[in-house]
Amino acid sequence: MKRTLVLAVDRDDDFGVKGKVSTPVIGIEGCISAANSLGIADPEDSDLNALYAAISTCMDLQEQGSDATIALICGDEKVGHKSDLALVSELEMVLDEVKPDNVVLIGDGAEDEYIYPIISSRAHVDSVKKVFVKQAPNIEGSLYVITKMLSERNKRKRFIAPIGALIFIASLFFLIPDLVLFLTSQDLSELPAIFRDLIPLIVGLALLLYAYDFSDRWNRFMHYFKDNILARSTMMIMITLAIGIFIISCIVCYYEVKDTYYDSWFIALLSFINMIIWPGMICLIIYIFGTILYEYQEAMAIRLSNLFDCFSVASFGVMVTGLMDLALFYIGPGDDPMIGIIEIVLGIVISMVSSFFKRQYKKNAIAG
Repeated sequence: MKRTLVLAVDRDDDFGVKGKVSTPVIGIEGCISAANSLGIADPEDSDLNALYAAISTCMDLQEQGSDATIALICGDEKVGHKSDLALVSELEMVLDEVKPDNVVLIGDGAEDEYIYPIISSRAHVDSVKKVFVKQAPNIEGSLYVITKMLSERNKRKRFIAPIGALIFIASLFFLIPDLVLFLTSQDLSELPAIFRDLIPLIVGLALLLYAYDFSDRWNRFMHYFKDNILARSTMMIMITLAIGIFIISCIVCYYEVKDTYYDSWFIALLSFINMIIWPGMICLIIYIFGTILYEYQEAMAIRLSNLFDCFSVASFGVMVTGLMDLALFYIGPGDDPMIGIIEIVLGIVISMVSSFFKRQYKKNAIAG
């Protein structure tokens, strides 16, 4: 008698993430237990119905006298290459244990069908069944299903984020020309067009913020900020100092560029970037110094790797300054290009020396 494997597939691992089920699961009793675990965690998940359908199919085949067994395999929460590799690994474990002659595939029809060709290449598939949850055929029911689906973080990133990014980028193409025209002509008649383009920009930004759980991230940041301020964290004080210095430097450099005549706005932009490089590097060094002080207060120890990071930041600043000096020399009024070349070479040398001593420090730390 041929042995039939009824295979339930969960590509995004809802059973593991929500129900804490360890897969693969083989046998009716194990699959019923897995279904109960997911049903308690999320009764409305469509994968739950797919597994129940697989259990029902297996029991029907057994009643008909077939040698049938059931198995549940799951992928990974990060749907894609990683989840498919996990499914293939679990599939091979099931095939080695059950050794079926044919396979009946059961899935919820949303994402699992992408793995079907991979399964059919490793086993003889007789039937594929897609399970859909019955809903009332009206707009309210459809909106309910869409709302529940988009309440899951992975699905929001997969479906809403691309739409929000597309709307946001497309609106920028319309907004930027109107904004430039208004700034150059100071014509108030351009304001309606600007506000018209702002609406889809805000909608796209809102979709992106919703897709990536900005509110939750913001709440976590505020809790972190509040805890560190109340604890008078030295690191938070240094971060605040660095941000303040950078903002003041940007304002000072902006007015310096504004009061200077340049042939084009592009040269003015490069000059502004060139002026702001070292204030930015200094702010990074202040942040690293805050990390050193914080670790010293907590563990009474100083990691030399943090000091090496200061040299890495300095070498990066020297190289970027050299590149900007060369660019300004060739497209606008700038200093001798030899200065830029020397700065680039000096930055590379500092970086190589810092990397050498950092590697030596790590070797000594491991040996010790």
